Formats: sequence, structure tokens, C-alpha cells
Amino acid sequence: MKEAPIRHRLEFGLYRLVRGLLRLLPHPAARPLGARLGDLAWWLLSSRRKVALKNLAIAFPDAAPAERRRMALGSFRHLGAALCDTLSASRFDLVGLCRRVSFEGWEHLVEAQRRAGGMFVLSAHLGTWEIAAHVAGAWAGPLHVVGRPLDNPHLDRELEKVRQRFGNVMIAKRGAARGMLRALEKKALVGILIDQRVKPKEGIRVPFFGRESFTSPILARMAIRTGRPVVPIFCFPEPGGRYRFVARPAIEPAGPEESEQAIAALTCRYLEATEAEIRRHPEQWMWMHDRFKD
Repeated sequence: MKEAPIRHRLEFGLYRLVRGLLRLLPHPAARPLGARLGDLAWWLLSSRRKVALKNLAIAFPDAAPAERRRMALGSFRHLGAALCDTLSASRFDLVGLCRRVSFEGWEHLVEAQRRAGGMFVLSAHLGTWEIAAHVAGAWAGPLHVVGRPLDNPHLDRELEKVRQRFGNVMIAKRGAARGMLRALEKKALVGILIDQRVKPKEGIRVPFFGRESFTSPILARMAIRTGRPVVPIFCFPEPGGRYRFVARPAIEPAGPEESEQAIAALTCRYLEATEAEIRRHPEQWMWMHDRFKD
């Protein structure tokens, strides 16, 4: 317990060092720098390296070990690149950021919002997910994002500033339902990252990459209760410090029945859409997260 505050200060010091360095570099240089930090993390964080390889063995059992190792290393590199990219992109105002974005499937978001007004979007720790939130909030928002604070309070304050600088709003994960309903009443977007494992008491067991694991049911529960659609959105890095924003067809609740079976079935549909996107870009997901832990 006594070591935690020291660790937090060291982490925050490293963050400020990287942020300062990024300000001296052109934006396209952020990702290569982050990738090198990912290489360093690959060698230093052996426990996370083992988790990544274990997860990839579950998700891609037919892949050769060398291929899974390549994807795991790529995941570490991408995470470093995505974090540095997000920090570097803070130099842009909203217009400057959106000029660097191309769009695919935007009509799915527009049509769902036209029909429903307030609605849900889901995403994952895939690609440049922080940029996805900025773009969705800028063009169709504001976006109210459900999440829990980081363990490091210094970094959490910095991340909250980055996430809210264009008008997006954070909703605390604990007691999130009330904040989600208030946002829907304002015809706003409500966003949830659905790919991480939750505690058994908070989740339901549903398949993800062929393995049942605990997932939060709150998105399905709220979608059924309100009758609102859920649009999967993602954002991926493009050459030259640009981005490609992707929206997939809306997932509609099957009906008003809020049974455990209906909630589980709808959650499965959300995870199927998320898994399909991860399989298209396997090196851009956080395989070092212990997603399949019992």
C-alpha cells in the first residue's frame, strides 16, 4: 500500500516526460515513438506478455505459436502508438482533428440517431478508441461515456481533461444507469467500451472468442428498457497521422422483454460485432488484458 503513491508519481512523471517530448515532434512521429515504448513494455512486463499469449491461444487456436507471438508484440506496439497518438492529437482543435478523419458507414449513425434521438454507441479498446469518441461527439454528440477512473489519480485527472475537451461527458461506472437515462433524455449519445472483463458479481457469462467470460450486461439492459439502438463505432490509424472512423449497422433490441435470457442474447450480439472488428485488426486490440480470467 505504501508503494502505490510512489508508483503513481513515477507513472505521472513518465507521462509528463512523454507528453513534453511529443510536443516537440510532428504529429506523424507520435506513433513510431509509441511503438518503441511498446517494445520496451514487451520486455519489461513479462506477466502481461504471458497474458497476451494466453489470450491469443484462446482466440486463435489454429495459429502457429510464432504467429501468435507476432500478434502479441504487435499489440504492445500498437498500444504504445495509440497512447502517444492520443496525447499528440491534443495539439489540434476540433476542426483540425476532424480534417484528419475519413469516414466509413457514417450513415448508420445518422439514420439511427434520426429515428431514436438519444441512442447508444459501443466500442472497444481497439484502434484509436479515444479519437473515435472525439469524432462521434463532434459530429453527433455530445457523447456521454461510461467508464471507471484509473487507479492512478494523477493520470486519471489528465485523461479526463483529454476526454472532455471537446464537450464529451464522463459517466461514472458505479450507478451509471441514472446518468445514462439523463443523457438519453437530452437526445445525446451514450458510449460504452464493452470488451473488458468485469467482476463476476457485476457481469454475466457470455461467449467471446469461443470462451464464456464475464461481461457487463448494462448496455443490453438499458437498450431493452429504453428501446434504443446500439451502433458499433471504431477508429483506426491511417498513414500520415490520419484516421479512419468506422460505424457499423445498428443493433436493435429484439423486444421489450427484459428477461435474463433476452439480456444475455443481446449482449452476445454486441460481443459478436466487437469480435468481428477485432479479428479484422487483431494487432490493434489489448490482448494483455486478462479478458478470459474466471
